[in-house]
Amino acid sequence: MPKIEAGSVREHRAQRLAQLIDATEAILEEGGAETLTAGAVAARAGIARNSIYRYVDSVEDLLELVVTREFPAWIDAVERAMAAEGTPEGQAAAYVRANLEQAARGTHGWRASLSRRSLSPTARERVRNLHTSLHEALDRVVRALGKPQPELTVAVLQAVVDACIRRIDQGDELATVSEFAAGATRRLLAPDES
Repeated sequence: MPKIEAGSVREHRAQRLAQLIDATEAILEEGGAETLTAGAVAARAGIARNSIYRYVDSVEDLLELVVTREFPAWIDAVERAMAAEGTPEGQAAAYVRANLEQAARGTHGWRASLSRRSLSPTARERVRNLHTSLHEALDRVVRALGKPQPELTVAVLQAVVDACIRRIDQGDELATVSEFAAGATRRLLAPDES
């Protein structure tokens, strides 16, 4: 039995997997996906090459774990922001604002680029499913507003979020982008005046 470096086997496995993800991320940031090999990850993490396969099935699994690393915290931040609002309009605005704040504080652009270029179609589908789970919260809010064509409203709001995230990824200031997105959200969700 290998020596564990934590209070339990479960904690040891979690720590070791985190080390592998950290090593993978560092290699990707330094040299790109072309430089990512099991041997490079093992050397960077300080473990034997074949030990990687106790934690993941392939190097591609490590790529996917790097791409999705920020999702749990991102989703949690969006859900907390929405829960703090008392009206559907406020929740929709919180959804937009929280997504932009998460994009501004993280490494979204780099991870999104990595996802598009380096993940397998199956892994990209799993990433899309994570995005879909986030979009479902917006869908519930828009439906609560009773807007006609809720699917189209959600799609347009999400397009605003996506476009604004791209602007943040390109270096635009969060405050400027967020103000624009908030205005677009208010106009889109304003009561019909017909």
